[in-house]
Amino acid sequence: MTMRILYVNPVGEIGGAERVLLTIFATLKQIQPTIELHLLLFSNGPLADQSAALGVQVLVLSLPERLNQSGDSIFKQNRKLLGISRLFGDLTLSLPRLVKYLMVLRQTIHQIAPDLIHSNGIKPHLLLSLIQPRSTPIVWHIHDFYSSRPLVAKLLRWASIRATAGIAISQAVAADTQKCLPHLPLSVIYNSINIHHFTPSESKVLSTSHPTRIGLVATFARWKGHKVFLDAAAQILQTQLHPSVHFYIIGGPIYKTQGSQYSEAELHQYATQLKISEHLNFLGFQENIADIYRWLDIVVHASTEPEPFGLSIIEAMACGKPVIVAKAGGALELFTHGIDAIGVPPGDPPALAKALENLLSHPELCLKMGDQARHTVTKRFNQEHYGEQILSFYARHHSHQSEISKANL
Repeated sequence: MTMRILYVNPVGEIGGAERVLLTIFATLKQIQPTIELHLLLFSNGPLADQSAALGVQVLVLSLPERLNQSGDSIFKQNRKLLGISRLFGDLTLSLPRLVKYLMVLRQTIHQIAPDLIHSNGIKPHLLLSLIQPRSTPIVWHIHDFYSSRPLVAKLLRWASIRATAGIAISQAVAADTQKCLPHLPLSVIYNSINIHHFTPSESKVLSTSHPTRIGLVATFARWKGHKVFLDAAAQILQTQLHPSVHFYIIGGPIYKTQGSQYSEAELHQYATQLKISEHLNFLGFQENIADIYRWLDIVVHASTEPEPFGLSIIEAMACGKPVIVAKAGGALELFTHGIDAIGVPPGDPPALAKALENLLSHPELCLKMGDQARHTVTKRFNQEHYGEQILSFYARHHSHQSEISKANL
């Protein structure tokens, strides 16, 4: 019997969680071509077209704008009372639209009649908990540390009663989730990538024909470490030991939640203050990020908070690039320091600058580390087994839910 799966995602823009979805779609279609996949988005964007190209049936059901902009990011800015006031104000003003939206969402899901619902974000987790049909299993794909978001964690603990099970993307995320949602059954399934798409370039050594290209690939979320990256860049440039070096920021804002991310103007202004603007370029969102990894010479991951996983880390490693990683959270589970990547403390520009200086001064280390990085990803994060893990997870929890439904008849 062919399964019909409904995926629900909060945005149509493409970040790490969305690239994971695309990998799931591709692998499931490859190993089970007859499987029926549906994707429901709360806002439109490139994810819709890329999913459709993989044979997924896509529907955009736009969330009311005020609710789309609501989030708990303001609580991280030490403005708790203001945050509570704004959040409840948004909910009060949007309540009639929210009720109507939930009715349409429920009707849409009823028409699709999925065998299983795969929720891929906090807002889908919460909204689906309000309307989930009792006979349909719902699984949460958990990409975040919920304990760092106290208000949302409390809401999710209530909502998790209606969830069937969860997929944690790392052991670190699983441990955190168990503290916040102790009754939610969890399985750890590491993210994977297509190693035939993310491949090394023909030339692996640092070129002398152009400035050494150092890049940060990340959304504009404030915890992704853009200012740490820029501070380290300033330190490298101030030493004048490596004048032929250029820095790149690749990515952009993908969420509408207020206060959760930088604007490009903010980062431009900060670079101007550091007097490094002439050595810095913003490349924006890149649809084929593998080409960017191959084009860069060194890739930096600079998150200031523990990373739940770090998809950009294994993507760059698969492309045979030396990667410097902020060593915290799930990112720690992806590499061996000094062998296939270099780990540095999060939020430490001098440590990042020192690691960059080490790579810039030892091109042979870049080559050796890039080769080992490719080997690590091929062995541990190859997507060829990912689809089978996901399908097995679906089948296990669909069968379990079916047994519960029969028992309740």
